[in-house]
Amino acid sequence: MTKNTRIAFFVILDVVCFNASYLLAYLIVHLGEEATTAELTADYFSNYPTGFLILIGVKLLAMYVFSVYRILFEYAGAGDFRRVALSLFASTLASVTAAAVFGIEPALLPLIIFYSFIFDMGLGLATRLVYVKLTEVRKEDGEDDEQSLRRRYTPQRKNTGRVMIIGRGQAAAELIAEMQDNESLGRIPEVIVDDDKSHEGDTLLGVEIAAGRGEIRLRARRQAIDEIIIAKPGASKRYLASLLRECVKTTCRLSMLPLARSASSDAAMSQASFADLRKPTIADLLARERPRVDHREIGDQFKGRVVLVTGGAGVFGSELCRRIIRYKPRRLIALDMNEDGLAMLNAELEGYRTAETEFRTIVASVRDQVIMRRVFSAFRPHFVFHAAELKQIPLAQVNPRETYLTNVLGLKTTCDLADEFAAEKFILCSTVRAAAPTNVAGECKRMAELYITEKNEKSQTAYATARFSNLIEGRGNVIAVFEKQLLHGGPLTVTDKDIIRRFISAEEAALLTVLTAAIAEGGEVFELGPGEPMGIRELAEAMIRLSGKIPYEDIQIAVTQLRPGEMLFERERDSRTNVQAAERVWLADDDTGIKLPHWSQLWVQNPDHMDDVAVKDLLRLIFPTHRAKTNTIGNTKRGERIENE
Repeated sequence: MTKNTRIAFFVILDVVCFNASYLLAYLIVHLGEEATTAELTADYFSNYPTGFLILIGVKLLAMYVFSVYRILFEYAGAGDFRRVALSLFASTLASVTAAAVFGIEPALLPLIIFYSFIFDMGLGLATRLVYVKLTEVRKEDGEDDEQSLRRRYTPQRKNTGRVMIIGRGQAAAELIAEMQDNESLGRIPEVIVDDDKSHEGDTLLGVEIAAGRGEIRLRARRQAIDEIIIAKPGASKRYLASLLRECVKTTCRLSMLPLARSASSDAAMSQASFADLRKPTIADLLARERPRVDHREIGDQFKGRVVLVTGGAGVFGSELCRRIIRYKPRRLIALDMNEDGLAMLNAELEGYRTAETEFRTIVASVRDQVIMRRVFSAFRPHFVFHAAELKQIPLAQVNPRETYLTNVLGLKTTCDLADEFAAEKFILCSTVRAAAPTNVAGECKRMAELYITEKNEKSQTAYATARFSNLIEGRGNVIAVFEKQLLHGGPLTVTDKDIIRRFISAEEAALLTVLTAAIAEGGEVFELGPGEPMGIRELAEAMIRLSGKIPYEDIQIAVTQLRPGEMLFERERDSRTNVQAAERVWLADDDTGIKLPHWSQLWVQNPDHMDDVAVKDLLRLIFPTHRAKTNTIGNTKRGERIENE
């Protein structure tokens, strides 16, 4: 029911009740006179236009002054019904005063005043109780109807937490009722903020509703709010993220109800309580809705097939395995050197094993040509997802040989074997840093992309690349570093105050990657996401606030300097030259004109004997325009990098 409809409904209801009260009171008082009920009724209505109609208008005005029509009776409690009773008493006094002023003699009879007041109370409260009973949106387990309406509003006390609730639905009503019933919580609901502007100024269990997200910071400061609780379990992830970005700009503690997995409204959580509250995480702040894909089409590609995932124990590789195994392949193989990660993944996916689906883990390195040949010979995969890589930019910068052996030679080994054993599709899991590489990690990934592009032209296997940005759950990314620094009390170190990064969840990246495998025909470079952009300093401040601390007071943020190979900004997709292949999947048009020298020239010397200098020389040969530049930190421009020679 909309606000205007609700107000009109209760106004009409009160008009009917007030009319009935006056008529019944008039009949009862004059019942002993020598007149029939019809005659008394006719006499009453003869005084109606210039008498009782005016008094009914006065009563309605009194009810409006007491904001009775702003109460959300779907969630009404004892405090709301006390306000209704008080307003009915005040309306009786106002009507008596008006009757004296306008000289309405019949309404000044003491018995008419008494009986009309009794009937007003009875009808006014009874009709609202019936409305609450019919809506039945808030009723606790084990409570009868009367008990479910018995709510107390706790008066404000010193040294208690002042709470702002975001959301005006059933979950919010449950939390407010618990605060009002349980003084030991030490929380007082001060204001409700909701995006629905039609409820501006209404009340829920006696708590005012403020409309608009812009009220969050304003009310938090004006009403000295200590804690903000997001009570919207039916909200979308993206909507929740936008709310959190407003909330972290305050100095309040933050908590939230968990999101309902399969609900479209706050009604999804019928019994919300403080025991359900949790602290928001950075994943909540950066979250987006899961992309809409045709799972049946994807499943048709993988069902009954053999799939190999290299780097299967990594954050992305393991998420890729979780996603693929749901499509019931005949065999899924996770290959990695991380035995602990493989053991954990093996235990996690145990429940997915069936007679039709087998899951295998193999401890091996993609740099080992002998073991990789045995894997391809034994399993002959139809799909190969190559996620094995060294990706940490600072480490790759000072260990170029190891990065090259894994990211380039390991890729070449896997790629060549996919061709030799007639795999149907080969997907290279790459990074947006490969689009315009300015560091060793990016250059090695770009070499890998160029190689599979050339390989696609000569092979029956369809080779494609899927690029994505930084994973929120990455074990060595800036989020993980900040979490560790927070545990030690700070400071959080930001390499530059202007640095910006994009983040994507491993779940979204994995889902989009399997989608690219389904639609790839060969030779494509897909860009996924592109992910949520966020300033790293802003990210540090948000993580401090999410932990319940205040930036620069409880925990400091220190600005250091750009690390070797690091850029201020990552390349953004150009929407003018990119074509969208699917939701959040783009075909990149980034032909830089760079061609690899003939590969036989690169393997003249044994790769095991290549040192760091030889690898750097090779990268300069292939990427001559991406040479390191010597800059001061303050003068580093967009797209430039700093490298330790």
